Amino acid sequence: MSDLDLIYGTKTKTPSSSAEAEKKEEVQRNKVSSKKASTKESTHASTLASNQASMIEIIRKTVKSLGKEVAFARVTPEEKRRLVDIVYTYKRQGVKTSENEINRVAINFLIEDFNKNGKESMLAKVIEALHA
Repeated sequence: MSDLDLIYGTKTKTPSSSAEAEKKEEVQRNKVSSKKASTKESTHASTLASNQASMIEIIRKTVKSLGKEVAFARVTPEEKRRLVDIVYTYKRQGVKTSENEINRVAINFLIEDFNKNGKESMLAKVIEALHA
């Protein structure tokens, strides 16, 4: 199509070329949208990994120090069995751990998650569900 055809409107796009152009535009929009979503997901994943690494370090330091205060929880036989299974699984892998250590990791995880996320923390959501 020449410039004169465009000015005088003597030629028009055929329906198939118009449809093709629309398809190309949509494909391009989808590529841009997909790239933005991928970048956003990647950034989110990096942030989560970084947050998780810092939380692991905080919990590691806390649990590494000797606990002197006594605290206990009443657990069901099933909870106790599952906890013992975890300790045994680590023992078979050559990793020494204890029910106490696992309990302290769990407690400190909940505390750190609550401190960082407040109402969006796992603890807050479970407590809300328990009292709903």
